Amino acid sequence: MNYEINEVKEKPDGWPANAIECQLENIQEYIDKFKRNPDYKNKEVLVSLISDYDLNQRSTIGLCRTTEYEVAIINSLFVEAYLMQLNALKIYLYELVGYKTRTQKMLSYMFESEEKLEIDEFDGLFLQLKLYYLAYQKFTVKKNKSLAEQLIEIIEYYVKLFENEELDSTFMSEITRAYISMLNDISYFRCARRTKIWTFNHKEIGMLYKLVAKLIKINGDIPVKRPLKGVLMTSISNYVLKSRNNYNEDYICKYISLDVAKKSIDNHQIWMSPIDKLNDPREQKVIPEIFENINVKTFPWAKNIDFTPTRKYYVSSFCKSLNDADMIKDYGECIYGYKDDRMAEILSPIMYYKNDKGRTPKFSHVLSFDVIYDKEEAKKELEFLCSIIDYFDMSEENKKDFLEEILQYWILSVKDSKWSHERERRYVLFMYDDYKYIDVDLNDSRFFKLKSSLFIEPDFILGSNPIKQYIRNMVDNKRNAISMKPYLFCIECLNRDFDIVVENKKCNKCPICGSTNIFIEDPNKPREEN
Repeated sequence: MNYEINEVKEKPDGWPANAIECQLENIQEYIDKFKRNPDYKNKEVLVSLISDYDLNQRSTIGLCRTTEYEVAIINSLFVEAYLMQLNALKIYLYELVGYKTRTQKMLSYMFESEEKLEIDEFDGLFLQLKLYYLAYQKFTVKKNKSLAEQLIEIIEYYVKLFENEELDSTFMSEITRAYISMLNDISYFRCARRTKIWTFNHKEIGMLYKLVAKLIKINGDIPVKRPLKGVLMTSISNYVLKSRNNYNEDYICKYISLDVAKKSIDNHQIWMSPIDKLNDPREQKVIPEIFENINVKTFPWAKNIDFTPTRKYYVSSFCKSLNDADMIKDYGECIYGYKDDRMAEILSPIMYYKNDKGRTPKFSHVLSFDVIYDKEEAKKELEFLCSIIDYFDMSEENKKDFLEEILQYWILSVKDSKWSHERERRYVLFMYDDYKYIDVDLNDSRFFKLKSSLFIEPDFILGSNPIKQYIRNMVDNKRNAISMKPYLFCIECLNRDFDIVVENKKCNKCPICGSTNIFIEDPNKPREEN
């Protein structure tokens, strides 16, 4: 996709004049550091700067303004995110556009004669971000439709202009690509708690992709031709797989043994299994069995599917139950907790395209989902997937080919009901032969070993952990470096909670482990005053 960067040579007066402008500069700085040295340590800092869980974690102190210079930075970071395949950064920028739109609305209501509802500077945003801004503005002002409905209304407006010959085919093509790109971008959102408006239900997902199919037909594009095919497969998979369990907001945790915990200090690694080494002998067999009962009358092309893996896949399994006795017995008593899907980036191996002389580091593709154990639920989901594919104007053979390839995302996502007690959340790594990887060890055929900050900077820990003090030191360094607002800190599980402080709730105990060994940390005050 082509991007045209805003050329704004001079910073506005007083820059940075607020916490947002300061944050954008910090992100720019760490993008540059990461590109120069893309190791797992710099990756942790970069991902931490753009990934929040608590709603009140980001500071907004300072002057309320939007400048052309800021829009230029947003666009520049958007390009960096695209080139590096850093989806968390795209999500941060869409959230930022939404936040500034809400703020401008409040200012226009408070100072009606002085402030407009529109943000004129947003005319310079890339089209993906601008479409989101227009839809989000209608969503937050009118409050009569869901965000999905507002997105559809905005795009249908352009379709009507095109059909009435008031819009030329070139701009319609740009709208089509921007809409598809925007859907793909926000499909990587990590946390329903932060972005509830992106938790589209199946009806809304169907409506959004029915419009995609309509636009592709108008534009004369071919859905099974890359790169469009890849974008469609990833975004459709993300939405449908994320929608499981109503976009469950549970914490995610990893159970490991005392021995593995001790070794994590020295090797800073997480070990992941290739799919042929997983402990369930029926891995990859449940989905093919379900397809034997798919309604072929409705989807006659969805039969005789080839489920052979087309890439190298590695799996890392997590659990959505805290302090589960069976999981402790089976996997270990050291429990590492995480509050959202920032692990998708932390687990993503950094790679270089072998022929890239510029050496641009990229985040490898990681797919995350809750495993489901109900075959009837899985069947309904797969029929819904087929109904989406059916929207597209292509031959039955092409629909089958599209389904076969997109099912590579599904093959490890359904297991037999006997495993349901594990409440598993999986992260599947897609490995490609055309890339070189760093901070990885591929010499052991039993495991894929990845250097990671996962076990040294978790969001919280539970159980007896032999390296708790080491983790505490790492967590202290991180929270002191990036925290901008007061938060509760738990001495026992190392949890940091911003919302419980801002919302003025009674802070008598930690909301995760229940400990009363807590205190309120205010990064805006000298340390001795906290």
